[in-house]
Amino acid sequence: MDALQAYKIGFSGLAIGNHLFSFDIDKGFFECFPQSEINLCAVHLDLKLAKESNMLVLDFLFSGWVALDCDRCLDSYRENIDQEQRLYIKFGNAYAEQSEDIVVIPYGESHIDISQFVYEFLHLGLPIQRAHQVDGDGRTECNREMLDKMKQHAPQTKSEGTTQTGEGSAWDSLKSLQFNKEEDN
Repeated sequence: MDALQAYKIGFSGLAIGNHLFSFDIDKGFFECFPQSEINLCAVHLDLKLAKESNMLVLDFLFSGWVALDCDRCLDSYRENIDQEQRLYIKFGNAYAEQSEDIVVIPYGESHIDISQFVYEFLHLGLPIQRAHQVDGDGRTECNREMLDKMKQHAPQTKSEGTTQTGEGSAWDSLKSLQFNKEEDN
């Protein structure tokens, strides 16, 4: 059975009005997308479909978590997912993406496959910087052994916070510049 079959929604037989669909997205979903950054997850999707005479409005409501690799220590951690996305489906002569949230499908279509949209929305919701959370005391769940190894291999620094590079850095020469301060009255 096609793992993505559940994400093909038949809308032609639905009455005009609001309809609710629920999906539990897990590892099996992302196995269908080999290029995915997400391997392990437990995400629930509530999809609100509003059918109108000339278009469909899809509201995606995601909640759950995904496993990501920490940028600091490379260990896996859980990132909470709680996001909403809206997609407008219009009818036209041929399939086209008019913008990031408007898609045109041919008049004769009776189903919409939302699997690619689910994949893209979840990936777009991932943070740019991926790291274990830091608590109020400045502690993190990062792998302490890995952080210690990184400190061992980090360049030595001066007390001012600039990097020591032998005879001085480019910033040291800029410190010696003098500027004339003229006041206009």
